[in-house]
Amino acid sequence: MPKDLSKLKHELEKEKRRIEKELKDLEQPPEFGTETYDDESHESQEFANQLSIAQTLKIRLRAVLSSLKKMVSGTYGVCENCGKKIENEILALVPESKLCRECKRHIAH
Repeated sequence: MPKDLSKLKHELEKEKRRIEKELKDLEQPPEFGTETYDDESHESQEFANQLSIAQTLKIRLRAVLSSLKKMVSGTYGVCENCGKKIENEILALVPESKLCRECKRHIAH
């Protein structure tokens, strides 16, 4: 188990709330009015960007929720690839990390 579990849990819960708020804000589609073709094209592009951002946020939210569940089950801080302990430095930077430093390095190459 990581050293500062309560601090990491607080950070994950804070991130969860931030992501959920941002997703709620993104749910509001742009209003397509009686603008010119260029304006509608810009609005369509902005809506596509919002959908892309929302997808990224949903992936991150799933990782955060998974980490919070692991805290309850006692498996938080364990690498999903090799089963070794995830370094505290990595969890301090990215509390929802699923991999240890070595496995991250192998996957990156």
